[in-house]
Amino acid sequence: MMKVRKITREEIEAYQRDGAVYLPNLLDQDGVKKLLEATDDRERAVGDYRTELAPDSRFFEERFIYDKVPVMKEYVEESGLAELAGLAMGAEKARILFDHLFVCEPNTPVDYYWHQDISYWPIDGDQICSIWLTLTDCNVDSSSLQIVKGSDKEGVYPIRQFGEGDLGDEARQNYNPEAIPEYHKQAEKYDILAPDMKAGDALLFNAKVMHSSAGNRTPNMRRAAYSIRYIGDDVVWYPRPAFHREALTPEGDLKPGDPFVGKKFPVLWERPHADQAE
Repeated sequence: MMKVRKITREEIEAYQRDGAVYLPNLLDQDGVKKLLEATDDRERAVGDYRTELAPDSRFFEERFIYDKVPVMKEYVEESGLAELAGLAMGAEKARILFDHLFVCEPNTPVDYYWHQDISYWPIDGDQICSIWLTLTDCNVDSSSLQIVKGSDKEGVYPIRQFGEGDLGDEARQNYNPEAIPEYHKQAEKYDILAPDMKAGDALLFNAKVMHSSAGNRTPNMRRAAYSIRYIGDDVVWYPRPAFHREALTPEGDLKPGDPFVGKKFPVLWERPHADQAE
């Protein structure tokens, strides 16, 4: 059975203070191998949504995969990952929002793309997190994630375009290209979390922190990462410009501010209480 290690009290405190924390050795190498093999299996079911972030599939993202691929389903639902997310968020329950696979091949540089995930999702709340697991060794040059610690306190910036597709007139009108700092050009002003990572290491971060990678500038280091997005108790329906309606709209007639629940987003962990003990 695939299992992640437990999160420590110090790691929870760092996450709640900074909006992000590095989790070395989250998953053992046997689990990493299984997930990487599933990533590269050309016979596996494809996720519901796939976006090319660079030409010729050299950098792509794929979402909503886990319920079609047994080893990914095991990791998402049975590894203890949802418990880790729930404890870090301070939640009573943890729901899956979606899973997200990223693959970036060598010699695939792209511009920095600083953004907050919450800008793209029709939800609001503080208990929203991602656990970004690297399936390959990676560093800044090979497209590891870079996170601006404490940037979740800056508010939510408008959505911005990246990759293929058109986010629509409302997103274009709301986007201010001068609003988001170029953090990488002012690194001395910010506390940027950007560790060299080994396969099986992870980054845990909330949906409001600024983060980016810069593509893969190495000649031979492939980067693959599997990110799982979880939500807690305080998350509500909050439709934003250009969110993916088909993927992220629960069933029912929700009004802004209603709890974000639905069959597509099942509870995977609940906090045990003393009265539940045998």
